Amino acid sequence: MLIVARGRKPVEPQPNNMILAEWVMERWVQGAILEASDPRLGGDFEVEEMELVLMLGLLCSHSNPVARPSMRQVMQYLNGDATLPKVMADAIGPGMFSVGSSEYNEYLSSFGQLNRKGLL
Repeated sequence: MLIVARGRKPVEPQPNNMILAEWVMERWVQGAILEASDPRLGGDFEVEEMELVLMLGLLCSHSNPVARPSMRQVMQYLNGDATLPKVMADAIGPGMFSVGSSEYNEYLSSFGQLNRKGLL
């Protein structure tokens, strides 16, 4: 979801091996999560929907699998059948992407595999 909302690859070697999820997290911590939306959209989107997609993208990228929502929950949030609970939003925070952790390395590796298969 972050890839679609931002229009960028999940990991870009320049500048400085930018990790999309970390970059979006920084914007969220700064209170400016909408800055993470694709600038080519020119702001032509529903603000609440973009915020939801970005927040869900962060939750789905969480280094702790237990903190990630199930696909059923994701679909309920996207369809408007459920609202993102406050406790889920609180699960997002600085340090959720631990550089050097096995989850982080697995995250990077998975995108390398997708790229080699031509899926990114």
